[in-house]
Amino acid sequence: MNPQNNENEFIVWETFKQELEDLKRSLTHLCEILPSSKQCTHLGNHFQAVFELREGFNRLEQGLLQTHLKCCLSSNTKIPGEVVLATSKLSARRHGAIIVIEQEDNLDEYLQDGVFIDAAVNAPIIESIFYPGSQLHDGAVFIRNTRIIKAGCLLPFAPVPSGIEALGLGTRHQAAVGLSHVSDAVVIVVSEEKGWISLALQGRLYPNLGTFALLKKLGNDMEERSRLTA
Repeated sequence: MNPQNNENEFIVWETFKQELEDLKRSLTHLCEILPSSKQCTHLGNHFQAVFELREGFNRLEQGLLQTHLKCCLSSNTKIPGEVVLATSKLSARRHGAIIVIEQEDNLDEYLQDGVFIDAAVNAPIIESIFYPGSQLHDGAVFIRNTRIIKAGCLLPFAPVPSGIEALGLGTRHQAAVGLSHVSDAVVIVVSEEKGWISLALQGRLYPNLGTFALLKKLGNDMEERSRLTA
């Protein structure tokens, strides 16, 4: 392993450790003073402390998630900027979508149905495919080597319970987990009900990643126009 990578990994984990220690001290202090703060004015002063704790845990969660995904994703994995741009706009409009990005494993067996597209990856095309009422919006888009191969494809459901129902997510997410369970594909899902952007990878769902900015932090090459917001 590259010594520089070892040093970077050490710094990352030391940072996580320090952030966790800081949160622990803040939480302990709040537990100590809260029982004695019975007046409304005193309680009001603690709302800021609780807010800062919540924000701190959110930052820690996002940092751990990004580090974990970097470990799981191959260094060769690329999420095209056009896909990220389309995903951002679909999320803002709450248009449900499944976008499959083929990796090393050949996915021809899952391309038996659907409609042949064979076009360069393009955000407007992806958005039109998943526009509500489109004949293809309920299926998945398959991307191979920066080209949209097919749309409207059906995916296998997750073979094991994945906790998806507990999150209030539906069949799109179950299908995304199902394909990622039997292949190395990266599957991006947009929830129609919540607008969440989720990622299915290696049989696991990473729900509600936030905006496309988080996907950018995975270390993938992004096109400049992916910086645009919906």
